[in-house]
Order: sequence, then structure tokens, then C-alpha cells
Amino acid sequence: MLENFESISPTAIVTAYPRMFTDIPYEKAIYEWLSKNCNEDVKLDKYLAPEIEARYKLINKLLENSNITQILELAAGYSSRGLIYSKKGYNYVEMDLENVSKNKINLLNDIDDIPDDLHIIAGNALNGEYYKKCDKYFNKDKEIAVINEGLLRYLTFEEKEYVAKNVYNLLKKHGGVWITCDVTPKKFIEKQDECLPNFNDNLNTVTSRNNLKDRFEDINHIKDFMKNIGFNNVEIHKFIEMKDKLKSFEILNVEKNKYDELLENAIVAVISI
Repeated sequence: MLENFESISPTAIVTAYPRMFTDIPYEKAIYEWLSKNCNEDVKLDKYLAPEIEARYKLINKLLENSNITQILELAAGYSSRGLIYSKKGYNYVEMDLENVSKNKINLLNDIDDIPDDLHIIAGNALNGEYYKKCDKYFNKDKEIAVINEGLLRYLTFEEKEYVAKNVYNLLKKHGGVWITCDVTPKKFIEKQDECLPNFNDNLNTVTSRNNLKDRFEDINHIKDFMKNIGFNNVEIHKFIEMKDKLKSFEILNVEKNKYDELLENAIVAVISI
């Protein structure tokens, strides 16, 4: 559990770049800052944008549907979500590894003011002690939504259990939901490879943790895993739900239907006790 996970950090830039080709606020300024201030040697693919935009917007939709305004985002990376929602009055806490968290604070200070309701904590999501640091920013009488977009996929199943148990303990105390796309089953990777032929090969050069063996087999596998942790409710939503909301198709000048199978096989789960 004490292993250094900083090798995953460059993937935050891999996903920051395609967000430039969407209508998500602040993303162009964020990537421009990263390109000037970070020297990560990673291969970038703008055609990842529809997938990244779909998951971002679907998670936002599910978050808003929950009516929960206290948020913990794990492995928040360089996403603008915390900045946007804290400006809307949400109490927002981001946790990420030390290098990313330092960069995030510096870039936000350069492109905007950090709202009082946005708190950025350097920490390892496998270690329960960091959740205690985050928890001090939350009202104990209100529910919490835990979000993560790119974390579990890089962890072994033993490591996934550490994260899931930490989230469970937080939600057991506060109530609320866990909203994550990181449980997308193996079949999605096949569709991703068809749609973006070099993406996973390139990602393998960024981190050795992009392993297919560490992915869930199917929906039943996800539900069984979560039930063993103590989560009794797993609600599944597909990226395809956001197809008509994606601006990246127009920006990239690509055929919408090209991504249908990929968006059909990618999921976000809303998980609760």
C-alpha cells in the first residue's frame, strides 16, 4: 500500500490534452499552462476527446442528480471540475498525489483565483489517513459524493480494495454516493483499441500500470466486488447517454457514429451502501 504511485501522474496530462477539444470551461488554459510548465514525455491523442468529454459530462449529470453538494474527488488530476463546482457553491475537496497537487495549485493560481470552497490535498487514495485530512473540510451532518475518473483502472484488485474500503468508511459516516467510471469492464478496452488503435500501446509507455488483467470482467464482477466491500447498490449508466451533448465531434470534425460502440461499452457506476 505504501508503494510510490507517481508513475501514474503523467496520465493526468494524457487526459488534460483532449479536454481542450471540448467546450468544458478552463481546459484550454489548463493545458496551455501544463505544456509550458511540465516536461512529461507523453504521447497525446486529441481523438480521445469524445470519450473524455462523455465521462466528464455524465459524471457531472449524475452528481447534480444526487443533489449532494459536498464532494471528494480522488485522483482529480488537472480537471476543471473542482474549480467550476466550488464556484457554484459546492464544498469541494480534491485529493491527488503530491506532484499533481502542487502543479494544480500553481496552475489555478496562475489562471484564476482558487475559491474558498476548493481544497486541494496531496495524498494517496489507498491510505485512509489522507481521507481524515479531507474529512475535516466536510459538514458531518451532510452527505458526500466521492468521484473518480482515472484511478482504479491503474490498480491491482488488492489495491482497488484499499480504495473501496476507504470510500465505504467515508460514506458509512456521512451517507451519499460514489460516482466512478473506473469500473468499466474489459470489453470496453477492445472497443477503445478499435476506435483509438495506438492509445493503449502509447499509455503503456507512460505507466506500467495499464494492465488488462486488473480490469473488471463484466457488470456482475463489479457488483460482486462492491458487495464484498459493503456496497449494496450499484447503478450503471453508459457514456452513450451523453452522445448528443458532446461538442468534440464538431470541434474535431469526426463522424458521431464512429464512437457509438466505445460509448456504449464505457460506463459510470453510482455506488452506495
